Amino acid sequence: MGKCKYATALEGLPAETRNRVGGLTSRPASQLLGIGKSSINDHRATPRTCACASTTVPTSKQSPAGESETHNPDGTSSYTRFSDTPWGFDQYREFIRSTGQDPDKVTFTWGWTSNPGGGCWNKLNNVRPIPDTVAADNAIDYKMAQASLRAYKLPRRIPGTGLGAPVASVLNLADMQLHKPDGDGLTGTLQRLTDGLENFQAYVSRQRAGGRNIDELVMVNNGDPFEGIAGNYANQLKTVGAGLREQMNTVLDVWTTYSRELFPQYDKGQFVTVHCNHTQFGRQGGAKDSLTGDSDTGSAFLAEALQRILTGRPDFDHVKFTIPNDEMNVYTTAAGVPMGFNHGHKIPGAGADGFEKWLNGQVRGDALAYAVRVWITAHKHSFQSFDLGSTFVAQCPSCDGGSKWLRDTTGRYSTSGILALLVGNHVSTGWSDPALL
Repeated sequence: MGKCKYATALEGLPAETRNRVGGLTSRPASQLLGIGKSSINDHRATPRTCACASTTVPTSKQSPAGESETHNPDGTSSYTRFSDTPWGFDQYREFIRSTGQDPDKVTFTWGWTSNPGGGCWNKLNNVRPIPDTVAADNAIDYKMAQASLRAYKLPRRIPGTGLGAPVASVLNLADMQLHKPDGDGLTGTLQRLTDGLENFQAYVSRQRAGGRNIDELVMVNNGDPFEGIAGNYANQLKTVGAGLREQMNTVLDVWTTYSRELFPQYDKGQFVTVHCNHTQFGRQGGAKDSLTGDSDTGSAFLAEALQRILTGRPDFDHVKFTIPNDEMNVYTTAAGVPMGFNHGHKIPGAGADGFEKWLNGQVRGDALAYAVRVWITAHKHSFQSFDLGSTFVAQCPSCDGGSKWLRDTTGRYSTSGILALLVGNHVSTGWSDPALL
């Protein structure tokens, strides 16, 4: 009976190599010997079908000799070692140490494959030294992180204890247009305003209960607090619900009520007002252009009246007023964050594109416009917000009952409400937690 290809290929090989081939599976053995895998399978079959059944090839569980070490082009090293049982992680670390390397200063992957003749081939791959400085830094970072995690406990905050960065709550009273007849008229608007006052109180209480250190209130007249008499649209003179005297007294009543109920609850307070279109005194006789100047406006007069009412009263000594002369952009700082306000009737277009185009022009002559991190506008009677990177913009909804003209003309309408938000360095954006109340 002649020898098979497998037995023939083994002849002349050193005993150590023959033992190693005997420990390989058919595919790597065939590649090493240069013969077909089927020849090896036939020879190893039980019962033997190979022509040289008498040829003896080691198939027992004796440990095949041989090991490999490879140095790869990427600077890593790989090793293969035989053992009767597969290595565990600690044994791989010991082997790395036997090569003269510190297992804590190298990265590596590991695993093993079983040997058909018994035992296992343990494979240690991609061994790469870590620079000493990186290894040391990682070890320090790991130990610090581990200690921090083990010691971590959820913070226990008690409302009113002043934990965390100071935060300002910003309350925006935009486009109240009191005594405007549209929608549910004056009665509905006043109801929304008293509901809004109660909702704002609940909003701040929730934020304080969650740990916000709210120590400042910024109350804002965002423009058009009363409807006016004429000059804004054709039927205004015939449909408005009251004269200027009554309208302005109603506004003062609303602002006084809000001030009385809210300002005493805060360590710091601000009242900010802007110029707008509906309260321009020069327009009340019907002329579209101002007959005097931008400073001659009911919004500014009513803010000055409120200031006189509150001045000298102990509960309001901490309230600061920001009232423009004829400036359309009004600036203040709340909880360390630069803020900008305007009514919005001087901003052409709508949305982020319109505002960005307007702002790009403003910053040419107004350095304060560029420094603002949070802008608040109104006039468009609907809520919008957009992030321009250097600044965040919020457009307030209106407090009034809507616009019949707008709905009849376009079918569009917006939800009435009061915009509140938190401003401060408690978050990287400078603002958080917007709410429509």
